[in-house]
Amino acid sequence: MTREIKTFENMQDVWDEIYLLIDSWENSKFTLGRNLYFHLPLFMNPNWIVKTDFTILLKEFVWCKEFNIPIAKDLDSVDSKTLDEFDVLSTEITSIENYTGEKNGR
Repeated sequence: MTREIKTFENMQDVWDEIYLLIDSWENSKFTLGRNLYFHLPLFMNPNWIVKTDFTILLKEFVWCKEFNIPIAKDLDSVDSKTLDEFDVLSTEITSIENYTGEKNGR
């Protein structure tokens, strides 16, 4: 963020850098997820902060999308938390796909 070489001595240092990134992108035209997707690998392994619960959620999202599996029998019976999480995932993945498509001339 500061364009200085930094040495991270512990995970708190990594989280401090992530919070700097989040604060700097507050008014960005790009989504936070898209910015983190492209910038986290510049200074850390994103797998260090991805929890198992998120990995399972992402797999469920992909399965529903790829295999056309409904998340509930109807809209009224969808768990609101799942609906919100899937909505965020869809927005972030679409943003990243749009960027990579534009970058590659598609």
